[in-house]
Amino acid sequence: MRCCLGARVALFCVAGLALLPAVAAAQPGISSTAPQAVAPGQSTDLKLRGGSLASPTEFWSNIPGAMVTLPTEIAGNGTNAAEITYRVQLPPETPVGVYGVRVANATGVTNLKLLMVDDLPSVAQARPNQALANAQVITLPAAVDGYVDNLSRDYYKFAATAGQRITVEVLGRRLGSPLDPMIRLLDAKGRELSYSDDAAGIAPDSLLSYPIKETGDYVVEVRDIRFQGGGNFLYRLRIGDFPAVTVPFPMGIQKGAAAQVSFSGIAVEGVPALPITLPGDSPLQFVNLSAKGNGAKSSAFGVVSVGTTPEALEVEPNNDPAQATRVPVEASLNGRFDKAGDVDRFIMTAKAGTRFIFTAVTRQAGSPCDLFLRMLKADGAEVASADDAGTNDAVLDYTFPADGDYTLVVEDLHRRGGTEFAYRIAVTPFVEKFDLAASADTLNIPAGGLATITVSATRNSFAGPIELSLVGAPEGIVATPTVIGPGLASTVLTVAAAPNAPAGKVHNLKIVGKSTQGAVTHQAIATVSAAQKAAFSALPVPPPSLGETVAVGVTPAPLFVLKTDKPEIVFGKDLSATVKVLSTRMGDFAEEIALAVLPAQNGLPPGVTAAVKPVPKGANEVEIVFAANNQAPLGQFSAVLLGTGKQGNVTGSQSIPALTLRLASPFELKPDFGGAKITKGGKLKIKVAVVRNPAFAGPVTLAFANLPKGVTAPATMIAADKTDVELELEAAADAAVGAVNNVVVNGEGMNGNAKLAAGSGNVALTVE
Repeated sequence: MRCCLGARVALFCVAGLALLPAVAAAQPGISSTAPQAVAPGQSTDLKLRGGSLASPTEFWSNIPGAMVTLPTEIAGNGTNAAEITYRVQLPPETPVGVYGVRVANATGVTNLKLLMVDDLPSVAQARPNQALANAQVITLPAAVDGYVDNLSRDYYKFAATAGQRITVEVLGRRLGSPLDPMIRLLDAKGRELSYSDDAAGIAPDSLLSYPIKETGDYVVEVRDIRFQGGGNFLYRLRIGDFPAVTVPFPMGIQKGAAAQVSFSGIAVEGVPALPITLPGDSPLQFVNLSAKGNGAKSSAFGVVSVGTTPEALEVEPNNDPAQATRVPVEASLNGRFDKAGDVDRFIMTAKAGTRFIFTAVTRQAGSPCDLFLRMLKADGAEVASADDAGTNDAVLDYTFPADGDYTLVVEDLHRRGGTEFAYRIAVTPFVEKFDLAASADTLNIPAGGLATITVSATRNSFAGPIELSLVGAPEGIVATPTVIGPGLASTVLTVAAAPNAPAGKVHNLKIVGKSTQGAVTHQAIATVSAAQKAAFSALPVPPPSLGETVAVGVTPAPLFVLKTDKPEIVFGKDLSATVKVLSTRMGDFAEEIALAVLPAQNGLPPGVTAAVKPVPKGANEVEIVFAANNQAPLGQFSAVLLGTGKQGNVTGSQSIPALTLRLASPFELKPDFGGAKITKGGKLKIKVAVVRNPAFAGPVTLAFANLPKGVTAPATMIAADKTDVELELEAAADAAVGAVNNVVVNGEGMNGNAKLAAGSGNVALTVE
């Protein structure tokens, strides 16, 4: 267990799990937890519900300092495939917030399940409570774990005293539920006092804060805004004295620098600032923080970004040009619109030709701000501006044209303001780069087999190949060398597990891409946030601390394993190459194995086709021909074929390790002009060598271009069985004297009806 990063607890012996035979074993999965939170400073029995959960071998979480055991006094615990209970003990200082949990066993690793750390006591929903008259009575502060039925709503009653401020929030989508909640605060007679649908910054979840005016009973109503529901429309309803926090302030801190972090939101008065100093070498990129008022019993929460560059705070007043807050040009900016119409100005000194990216960080981090950015010269003239596009925050890309002072003017697009309207502007020097995204955050690999994951690139100006690798993999788990080919947007990465790869564990790995463009080499870690958004019912902002990790598990051996007789094939325009797909069958599996390109669309470079056919029943190999037309691009690419076979009711799928496709010119000509000098009326013996593409074996006819005036070359061919030819250049008596530096040797060949051509580089020849 690594308490500094979270809980990782092995629960049973896993020796020999990788040697299990091929079976139709379903991979484990978590559908819900009860409760939906664990408490800091306490021991919580956490029930996980789902499938194939029996015989767990490891519990993983990113909750810092968690101590986890499997209580044996619970009858049948660990043997029921549908549910399992863990005892989770947290340190008292564990920050409130949303975290992730997983479980592993011999059949693989589960999906990521979102779980809250909450200092509010958990209460289970008591049904029926779908009418105001039978509202469930709770004692504040409390958090209720429940679900909404279709065409229904839930009610909760509590007592409150005059002068008391209560905050009510629902975590639905933030815990991965499909619920789009709406909450209403009612008095005892059912009259509405306040409501919240899509709360700014956390939509579609809901949040309200209300000062109680009269002592008495009050009711909270929870429903889906669309009146949808069902057993999976789960929510955690929090009611207490916590502040209605939107985001920390500042929203970013610098490693190695002391910071005081307060909070933005409603009723944040009296919430003390938190002193934070992280070491300069801290691996953390984000830190969860609890926000709790003096004497309060419950906490709100937020996430602060951690970086290596300075963070600057606005100093009010700074609405007018003369009051602008001076900041270093490289510092990220943090501010808050304290009232409607507030304008913040930051003045910086820049050097001519420097280029910086100013990226608003607001709605993607939970702030309600919608920033509008304007860059002004020293004389007040506007030189650039940026607003958001869709749900993306504003980005201003600006190259400073001259040395001097510039002012960044920051406004809310709708001129809103208030204590919750905090923002951050991440400031970074411009660098040529690309971004990567992986198609899943969970990958289960059969022992002795492979699994696939799609990696997509947002290239910007990087048009060349992007080499992919796996970081943090234990011995026995290896990624096939794979590239996203030149100009392509994605590829399929294949990851293999050795027969003895460590099973029953959660292996947290990262996919890294590397590309070189001129003198610039850039690396990027593939994010999984888009995959998590889809997995968590279109959650707008998954927990950022979980956004770069792919959890890998090892499952029982597959029905068959596929490989190719070579890791790479070389061909090119109007050429083809053949590869053998070889199968190793497990047990008595002998059925046909159908093959297909993965993915079916855009799985191969443009202009390249694969004549796929199945591995016949009872056979162990088949030849596949890859061919390229004359529009196919040159360069290195990767291709994956997926095999599918069925034995009885069991269907198995396995891919080949990613096959490298190297598309190159049909041949390369290498002329040797000797001394590169020829006299008028004389001759010069030269040699031309050919290096053929392995997919081309024919003769090459030579022709010369740009020879000096009066110099000629005989018609020459390099025979199919030869790699070079010797010939003589001849200079006429009146040949032009002087040097020519761009003589080229061109070659032509035929592949069937297709004409192939290539030329040498420039060669110098001097006539004396």
